[in-house]
Amino acid sequence: MIIHVVGGFLGSGKTTLLIKIAERYIADGKKVTILVNEAGEIGVDGASISSNGLNAIQLQEGCICCTLSGTLQSTMRDIERELDPDVVIIEPTGLALPHKVRELIRGTVSEDEINTIGICDAMRFDRLREKKEDFLRMQLQRSDVLWINKIDAVDFEKVFEVSTWLRSICPNVPIFMVSGKTGEGLEEAFSKSLFL
Repeated sequence: MIIHVVGGFLGSGKTTLLIKIAERYIADGKKVTILVNEAGEIGVDGASISSNGLNAIQLQEGCICCTLSGTLQSTMRDIERELDPDVVIIEPTGLALPHKVRELIRGTVSEDEINTIGICDAMRFDRLREKKEDFLRMQLQRSDVLWINKIDAVDFEKVFEVSTWLRSICPNVPIFMVSGKTGEGLEEAFSKSLFL
């Protein structure tokens, strides 16, 4: 079983991108389950995923890397036993630290079958960096691969600025420029980030 943890701040485009990831695996004949963690009572992301015909399991009203950590571990065991997917894609709440999620599920699969994809929002980068830089750094710095999303909405200079900042916090991590909206850059990102 392959596991991807898709992390990033609220509104960074995680849901759109994980739907694209799931569709890519399904096109390859893989069975995919998506686990969504939403802090609020209304499961918007889970509903969006389900409306695309994908299997989404929701963990709500808490963060899977802290208050729902036991729930995450038991849910992962249930998914493996009852659904037996080839791929599990986990979308933590935008306020979670994806590396903590990875630590919690480490025993579920071998270390080389799990990765963390950090999503950085190019369009809101300046505002996020100004107000939440320390958190953004903590959220992204242990990613296995980084995707700069929404490149369709910014100019090249902004993408370069985001890339430079990410290199400063993750010097050896591959970075890909993508657009969940237009699909630009996704095939290259998939080829280097997914287990295809």
